[in-house]
Amino acid sequence: MINLSRFLLLLSLFATTSNVLAAQYNIEDYGAIANDELDDTLAIRKAFSACEEADGGEVFIPAGIFIVSRQGTESPIIEIPSNTTVSGEGTSSTLKFDPEVNNTNFWRMLGAGPTGCQNVTIRDIHLDGSNTFMSYDKGKTPEQNYGVFFYNTKATIENVTIHDCLVENFSGDCIAMSKGCRNMTVRDVSLRNFVRQGIQMGGDSGSHDYLVTGCQDLEGEVKSAGSTIHVEHADGLKGVQITNNRCSQSILAGGVDGIIISNNVIQGRLAGNGNLNAVITGNFIRGRDDLKRFVVQFGYSNGLIFKNNIIIGNHEEAGGIYVWGSSRYRPEPSRNVLIADNLIQVRGDGIQLNGVDHGSISNNIISPVGAKTNIVQKRSQNIRLDTVAP
Repeated sequence: MINLSRFLLLLSLFATTSNVLAAQYNIEDYGAIANDELDDTLAIRKAFSACEEADGGEVFIPAGIFIVSRQGTESPIIEIPSNTTVSGEGTSSTLKFDPEVNNTNFWRMLGAGPTGCQNVTIRDIHLDGSNTFMSYDKGKTPEQNYGVFFYNTKATIENVTIHDCLVENFSGDCIAMSKGCRNMTVRDVSLRNFVRQGIQMGGDSGSHDYLVTGCQDLEGEVKSAGSTIHVEHADGLKGVQITNNRCSQSILAGGVDGIIISNNVIQGRLAGNGNLNAVITGNFIRGRDDLKRFVVQFGYSNGLIFKNNIIIGNHEEAGGIYVWGSSRYRPEPSRNVLIADNLIQVRGDGIQLNGVDHGSISNNIISPVGAKTNIVQKRSQNIRLDTVAP
């Protein structure tokens, strides 16, 4: 028989828990006014503070444009507390930098405070960086103005998901995550008009498990100096997966222990140095028409599997795959390299190994587009060759 008193108690506890989880903090209730072109930063921060005092909830960005500006030296401007969802009504809900952002540097819109954060979701909103620079001009372009910025050297940032957002018009990176970060997911995000990187990843010895999937950069007016997806300054980062993205700039990813790059469509290049245990599979990589270099390039790799990719290079000097090591920069070679079952259509060299110890090149198809040499080996040893060239 059901104990009625216990049942009612459990029902009450469930209702209480549901109310806590559903608590919503609408920024307009704290003084933000849409579309009036006035600064809404303090009102927005009040909503986040109220959410933090309640130990979490949902901060809601309604439809409209809300202006964000620096109030001092803070980075980020808006600190997201733990157990918080930042949500809106899609691209109609816009947080936008004040145009003053183009005159100064180190504006970071959303991110973690000094104590870090856990269990955060950012979804269904539009972040606009108000950038007016059409290309990168070193020393003049303010390259440290970001949309989302997760970085902490003294605290942990973990269990963060960013999905179904539009992030555009930033002179720095649209999304950046680095030291202190764990279990980070960026999913189904659209990027546009970024001067530096679209999605930037770094880390430290405690950083691990990043996933970037289903993202794309949209056609825009800005000439980017960076990549759609970029990994550098990894400093011990482990476990990165970059999959099913559409990248019109490039993917450059290096310095990771355990990286998977799979099923992406890439316009530009795919490259990375210093990876350990890398699996690169199922990608379609088309070099830009002005690209004179190798479309794919990896250096100082230990454990590289490169399989089932399609590589196209139209420039007469563009090569296919270049794996290198043992240079003036570092003495160690790339080791344990497998290049198999790829289709390579280029006018330069198909595959070149330069400073590689132990590897296998097998069952690749190097098409008759005009490749100068199918396979080139320099300063390499213990290489097994078995490649098909029609």
